Amino acid sequence: MTRPVALVCSPDPRDGRIAPRVRRLARALGDAGQPVVIWVADAPDRPAGRGGRAHEWKRDSTAGETSVANPVRHLPSPLPGSTIRSRVWGSRAVGNASREWRHALRVDRPALLDVQGFGSGGVYALSLACREKTPLVVSSVGETLDRGPRGVDRQPGLLKPFVQAIRQAAALTAISRPVRDDLHLRFGAEGVVVIPDGVDPAIDVSFEWSDIPWRIDGRRVVFAAGAVDARSGFDLLVGAAARSTVAHRLVIGGDGSALAGLKEWSKRVGGAASIEWTGPLSARQIAAGMDHADVVVLPNRVNTDVSEIVSAWKFGTPLVASATAGAVSVIHHGMDGLLAPLGQSASLAECVGRLLIDHRLAEGLVAEGKRRVASLSWETTAERYREVFQLA
Repeated sequence: MTRPVALVCSPDPRDGRIAPRVRRLARALGDAGQPVVIWVADAPDRPAGRGGRAHEWKRDSTAGETSVANPVRHLPSPLPGSTIRSRVWGSRAVGNASREWRHALRVDRPALLDVQGFGSGGVYALSLACREKTPLVVSSVGETLDRGPRGVDRQPGLLKPFVQAIRQAAALTAISRPVRDDLHLRFGAEGVVVIPDGVDPAIDVSFEWSDIPWRIDGRRVVFAAGAVDARSGFDLLVGAAARSTVAHRLVIGGDGSALAGLKEWSKRVGGAASIEWTGPLSARQIAAGMDHADVVVLPNRVNTDVSEIVSAWKFGTPLVASATAGAVSVIHHGMDGLLAPLGQSASLAECVGRLLIDHRLAEGLVAEGKRRVASLSWETTAERYREVFQLA
């Protein structure tokens, strides 16, 4: 496909920048020979009609010297208000924004529009697809699972266009199996292709003794790190340590609102494990901990960052994770990691104990995890998107 593909995305609400995953996908597609333009849908509350600034080219500053630089276009995307007064006052802004989007389509001439996470930009992309007969691809990144204010279900101006886009799209993709299943069960989406984000190859790095967040004394170490709050699941890990019959050191790194209470509780629990709290850790210390631990545990109650799973695979450390949607979408239980049912410290203790005792199982999980890292490259992700684009 020689004409570019337009990746339509929303800026990060915290800093207004393009999400790193979109930049990385655009770069991988460009390196694979697929031209890409990035259309950033500015926040809906920003005024439309900013003159030439609305369609100035900007280069993706994250692209390396050996990678294709992807042009970026910022476009206004106000949504109609919920009241009659706001609709009247907002109609002009919406009209101006629509003209900017049509101008972008005429100038960039994309072969198709790929909406990476349905937001206000998805509404304008849908309108363009209907008006200009441009193929539309909807790539869901979990916005239907978001129960916060940015979730599709919480924004009346997005829900109806999202359902229409799902029905009209030439192709549908999902970042994970749980996202695909949600699209199917709640919105009737069929034929959704699961394309997980890629991961960058492991970096050859060596650690100093001072980087390891515990003093090595020959005992087996189970390591976990993160924000110590109600969502982290570290209370389950402390409960698992109390149930453990296999001697080990449980080292937990991080800080947060629940730290004081959990530290006090951990002093009173029994079991064969000793529990140590390191306090806040740097990214390098967390990496060194994953590299030198005998088992890494991700006990999250709500969701699991896939990058943490991949990090354990990269460092070659056997992994146990609570069966959150993120973990289930990536880990194959018994093959590249062990999954414990959500909220069950007894199952968590059993999984950790198995890996501390069964070295053959641990080695098998490590070998398969390393193979999975190779199969989850950004090059593979880009190729799967290209296949979808060819069929759209």
